[in-house]
Amino acid sequence: MEFQTVKGMRDLLPEDFKLFKRVITVIREIFDNYSYQEVSMPILEPFELLAAKSGEEIKETMYVFEDKAGRKLALRPEMTASVARLYITHFMKAAKKPLRLAYIGPCYRYDNPQYGRYREFRQAGFELLGSSYPEADSEILSICDDLMQRLGFKDFQFKIGHVGILRGILEQEGLGEEIQNKVFSLIDRNKVEEAYQLFKTHKLSDECIEIIKELMKLKGNDIHQLIDQAKSITKPYIAANKALQNLKDILTLYLICGEKEHLFLDLGFARGLEYYTGMIFEIFIPGLSIAVGGGGRYDRLIENFHGRSTPAVGCAPGIDRIVLAMKEKNIIETKSDKYENKIIITCTDEIILPEALKIAKLLRDNNFSTEFDVGRKKLKKLLSYAAEKRIRYVIIVGQSELVKNKVAVKDLSAEQQHEILITDLINFFKERLKDK
Repeated sequence: MEFQTVKGMRDLLPEDFKLFKRVITVIREIFDNYSYQEVSMPILEPFELLAAKSGEEIKETMYVFEDKAGRKLALRPEMTASVARLYITHFMKAAKKPLRLAYIGPCYRYDNPQYGRYREFRQAGFELLGSSYPEADSEILSICDDLMQRLGFKDFQFKIGHVGILRGILEQEGLGEEIQNKVFSLIDRNKVEEAYQLFKTHKLSDECIEIIKELMKLKGNDIHQLIDQAKSITKPYIAANKALQNLKDILTLYLICGEKEHLFLDLGFARGLEYYTGMIFEIFIPGLSIAVGGGGRYDRLIENFHGRSTPAVGCAPGIDRIVLAMKEKNIIETKSDKYENKIIITCTDEIILPEALKIAKLLRDNNFSTEFDVGRKKLKKLLSYAAEKRIRYVIIVGQSELVKNKVAVKDLSAEQQHEILITDLINFFKERLKDK
């Protein structure tokens, strides 16, 4: 029987994994730059936790099963619910607010595999808990902006909306949260006409439906004009107007350092998760039909999980999709002719093998990437192997050199060879591999 990967799952080979490592390295740099503390959470969580505010579409695609004790568990489809649980368990009582938490890990959805959509995928996340002010939302947008630019994307957009606008209208008209969630789920799945039918079923006035229709047409880059136009449309709805002002405040703060060209306002935009209460956004790259990340404000999620009322906002860059976008846009080549700052060691005689191994340990102890020739290749074959793997330095440990306490170091990139004292090896490589 020939075994294959499970449908929707992938093996990541070394060249692909380099791109993943590059993205993760940049994400972790941003964790540090913005003072986010990295945490890790279990892949398995109680089904009730993950299902509570996930929305129907995500609930239907979860991997769900019972363990041997009869507990209903699920593989996490995203990580915000897990962060809320972790916050309630470990931080809610004693931690100073605001609290900045971050994470990187795999998620799972039993979805239909297609372009950019996998059943196993990796997410990073930034969660800012304990602030309801617009500068918190603005920080999350700035983080995503910073991430995209550091990775080499110049042309990208935040598609932005605000859940509070439509919720404000529907609440004032007497439609409860359950109906609101159904409406947002339909809009998210591009079933807008079904949403309008739902309004009629629940006796929403024609005048109100017309206001919502006009509101949902508003989209574009002229942020302030569009928001002012929306305010004139939603004048009778106090909460909706307050939400529009909140959105204006957030985007005004973002634009102090961000670019207007990176914003695309869409007041008919919704996301599938039910826990959002304020600003929502997704990150798009022209030419790609899928979002590479997204986020928003979720002020009631922790309270819904029986924690203290805690305002929160966050985002989740999709690592798999970002890597796909980098390939599509040729931002980082998966293969390179450039030699890597790596070392391989070989010895010319089995007798001096212990000395060669000691040199390898010395280099690794000083954090140099060092491979040892365990195949006992002839020198010509070893040099060919090193060149093929783009290893820059070959250290040849020979008996005649060892008598003088030296080794031969061949630089394949510069096509030079040096005899170096073993005691000088570390300084030799520190000087040449400064980026280490």
